Amino acid sequence: MRRFSKLSIILSHEGPEDSVFNPIAVEMTNGTRSIEIADFQTALNILPQGSEVVVIASGTVGNKTMHNIARIIKENLVYVHLDLSAVTELSKIFDSPFQGNTNLRSIIFPKNLESISPTAFAGCTSLRSVIIPSTVNKIGINAFLNCNSLTNLEFKDPYGWYCKSKEDDIPIVNVAHPEQNPIHFSSRKGKFYGCYLYKPLNLQSVKEIC
Repeated sequence: MRRFSKLSIILSHEGPEDSVFNPIAVEMTNGTRSIEIADFQTALNILPQGSEVVVIASGTVGNKTMHNIARIIKENLVYVHLDLSAVTELSKIFDSPFQGNTNLRSIIFPKNLESISPTAFAGCTSLRSVIIPSTVNKIGINAFLNCNSLTNLEFKDPYGWYCKSKEDDIPIVNVAHPEQNPIHFSSRKGKFYGCYLYKPLNLQSVKEIC
């Protein structure tokens, strides 16, 4: 089965944060070759089943648009590496747009992302790699539960985190172990199962090792 390891789909959406997803440009590139496609859905539909593709989004992508992008990815039969590093306005991922999305391979978050909702990526069984930017200070309960393929979960700022459980707020503190973190977050037996993680904004980074 053919896989397009270098194929990219470039989306550019402009408009208010809550506007309907209507990218002004959808471009497919493979090496030096590039073609324009009518829409994002069509771009994924023309790829062979099981292909892997990089999807690069830019422009004003709010939560409503994010849900539409996630829905289109979920409805197709290709694996997507989603790069959101160039989007604006998306400071929160809420309402779990990617929950149960088995076609998501990896995701690069926007540089201004502040929080990730509970169960945001729960059940993303094909998700392999996630990098949490230093701007994020809240991660909802079970955000990565049952992400069974996750092998790399990296925090750009691993210090100063707390786990809010039913009993108390516990300093975790150092989550700087990208290879060990997946099992802690994805398994019901993991140390962060059922925990809401947050970083107090009024405290300096605490450098203890959990």
